[in-house]
Amino acid sequence: MRIASILFFLVSSCMVANAQNKKSLIKDGNKLYTDSSFNMAEIKYRKALEKDQDYFNASFNLADAIYKQERFEESTSLFDALKDNASNNIDLANINHNLGNSLMKENKTDLAIEAYKNALRQNPKDEETRYNLAYAQKIKKQEQEQKNQDKQDQEKQEQDKQDQEQEKQDQEKQEQKKQDQEKQEQQEQDKMSKEDAEKMLEALQQREKEIQEKLQKKKVKGQKVKILKDW
Repeated sequence: MRIASILFFLVSSCMVANAQNKKSLIKDGNKLYTDSSFNMAEIKYRKALEKDQDYFNASFNLADAIYKQERFEESTSLFDALKDNASNNIDLANINHNLGNSLMKENKTDLAIEAYKNALRQNPKDEETRYNLAYAQKIKKQEQEQKNQDKQDQEKQEQDKQDQEQEKQDQEKQEQKKQDQEKQEQQEQDKMSKEDAEKMLEALQQREKEIQEKLQKKKVKGQKVKILKDW
């Protein structure tokens, strides 16, 4: 019995020392966190988790320290994983509140809104969460308005492009029509020139013929008529 008592005392002492050690690490981490030494605080929290991997406070504070170092994707994963380890609604509300903050930093507004709503379901009196929810909803509205504006701008750009293409096609058609008209006019002019030349040639030929005929008549008229003698 005496040996058993000694063993029990030793085990109890080790457990107490371990508990005090991890709490001391958390305390040191919290002090570093308050001094904005987030990287050093992260190291302390991780050492506390080495003592007890299920230590909720160490996990929660570790996620906070990582969030402060702007490693938002990692902090989001840690906060999300912590939800199953919350022992009461207040802890769960705090997790969802911080999860919403981390999601907002990742520009995942819809998921952040849902996280804030969950936090308020667990702790309806949390005014900070209510404010963050309102802010996230405002950002969501602005994002939607911007999305609509971008869509309108895109549609306008496409319409402008189509109008420019149509204007270009119309100009090309008019230019082609003008060229065809000029070509037709030139052909008509060429045709008229050819006809005029033929008419002129015919007129010259006719004039030449008339002149020749006149000359022939004069020649005939000028000849002496031979008179037969009477025997």
